[in-house]
Amino acid sequence: MAIIKPFSAIFYNKDKVNLNNIIMPPYDIIRDIEQYYARDPYNIIRIDKGREEPGDCENCNKYTRAKEIMDKWLSEKILLKEDKQYLYVYVQDYMLPDGSKRQMIGFYARIKLEEFEKRIILPHERTHSGPKIDRLELMRQTKANTSPILTFFYDSKQVVNSVLLKNINKQPFLEASIDRDLYCKLWKVEKEKDIEIIIDFLKDKQLFIADGHHRYETALNFRNEVKQKIGIKGETGYDYIMSVLMDIEHAGITILPTHRIFKNFPDFSIYSDNIKKFFNISKVDEREFKFEMDRIDEKKLGIANKRGFYILKLKDGNYRELIKSEPKIKEYYLLSVCILHFLLFQKILQIPEEEIFKNIDYTQNFDEAIEKVKKNEMKIAFFVQPTTTDEIKIISLNNEVMPQKSTYFLPKLVTGLLINPLDEHTG
Repeated sequence: MAIIKPFSAIFYNKDKVNLNNIIMPPYDIIRDIEQYYARDPYNIIRIDKGREEPGDCENCNKYTRAKEIMDKWLSEKILLKEDKQYLYVYVQDYMLPDGSKRQMIGFYARIKLEEFEKRIILPHERTHSGPKIDRLELMRQTKANTSPILTFFYDSKQVVNSVLLKNINKQPFLEASIDRDLYCKLWKVEKEKDIEIIIDFLKDKQLFIADGHHRYETALNFRNEVKQKIGIKGETGYDYIMSVLMDIEHAGITILPTHRIFKNFPDFSIYSDNIKKFFNISKVDEREFKFEMDRIDEKKLGIANKRGFYILKLKDGNYRELIKSEPKIKEYYLLSVCILHFLLFQKILQIPEEEIFKNIDYTQNFDEAIEKVKKNEMKIAFFVQPTTTDEIKIISLNNEVMPQKSTYFLPKLVTGLLINPLDEHTG
């Protein structure tokens, strides 16, 4: 089902640049681009997330500059183009918000673009138009994937990981770090047999998009646009997108919950009859609150406000009775974010969705949410449980998409290690 291929990557010349200074986090989580502009004149920010400048117009803007810069760096051998096609093993050490460290393993490849209705590559969340417009303009100019998406598959016997591990017992092809929180390494998979094992294993598997829905949909649109404009009928490099792929059960990935915090929120009684109908409510101290929300023993929500900390444990029977006539599968409504938004906000408190999203803010940092409430920076915080990999699989396979901010995957893949030139490849 899923078609993956090696590719001839563009990468930085480590003899001419300090790799630690040129990589950056994904474009969509960067808030201060100036720090990356200041870090190094060759930082990938200048290609992947350029800044607007006075006098910009249709023919001279951050997207056309990205193309000019990439061409210039290629001509100056700041960027090099690989002669052969490889898969690349990718290992990334990363830090969780609580300070603990973990390691993720996956691999870079090209994956063939497929419409979602074919059920070969599956999304799990909704997308918005803004980021897709930005990525499309960048792709039109550079004719490249300047950053990878993240996709996952299921491999109970670890067929793929066994091949990847065989290929890391040598000096990395590239390695780089951002401060102390992130360290990544790349190795080429050079043996044809190893590449064949991975390709063959995945050919009858489905892939699930973890991060990069906007870029995937943009790549589909760009492929269609190019083929219509040029009249291409056969398979080309535009039919593929660069991805890091991972075995989600064994890769070392982390899915964090995204908590909701509000500066303004309607007053309500936590012990109201409507809430008690669906939840068992306990007021606890801060230490017990953290302990309870860390336990994934049953469905629950957490609330922190100026009066204290509350654990709301779902009365499963009452809730299942409520959702039995709802249009989506029951697993959708049992997602922690749905219990919060659908049950508590919509059904019990009857707050219009537009009011919720007008005032909402998000954080994956548990302690930060508590501190903002304690310091009166925020009126109230609602805490959810992390989405599981099984929930993602069930939702995706049933052609559903999750509510906004249902998943937050760590690590966030770095940008700047590899670029996939779309017009350099045939299918």
